Amino acid sequence: MSALPTLDLHALPEKQRLMFYGALFAMSAADRDMDESEDDRIFESLDLGDLSGDARKQVFQLAIQPPPLERCLLQFKDEDLELRRALMLNLIDVVLADGLIEPAEHVGLHEAREVLKLDRDDMAHLHDIAFSAQGADVQRPICPAPLSQGDA
Repeated sequence: MSALPTLDLHALPEKQRLMFYGALFAMSAADRDMDESEDDRIFESLDLGDLSGDARKQVFQLAIQPPPLERCLLQFKDEDLELRRALMLNLIDVVLADGLIEPAEHVGLHEAREVLKLDRDDMAHLHDIAFSAQGADVQRPICPAPLSQGDA
């Protein structure tokens, strides 16, 4: 598997962008404590410039009261593999933002893997990308089998 290209959410319909952001906020709240560093990570990646005024308000409402993670994930279950991988990478990145992977966050990532239909090799690769980007010593929640030479 090659490195993921940069995801341009502008190509997505507004409703789907809101669900993407909703999934990130839902993952931040998975441990019932929306950590400031996790939310900061999400807000760093938000690009609200071309969203309608109503959609911008909805993003901030999602930050205050996130929807259920599964509801957001289901919007992407049949989407292109690269979009599903990009969503998962962002979910992992949010979880790692505070340096702690809580048990509920681990459960949320497992749920996301199942709904998004990603295999263990995908997850291993995405975790490697996220851990490299974090540049921190974070305990991995999953210890997948190493990637074969052809997957790197």
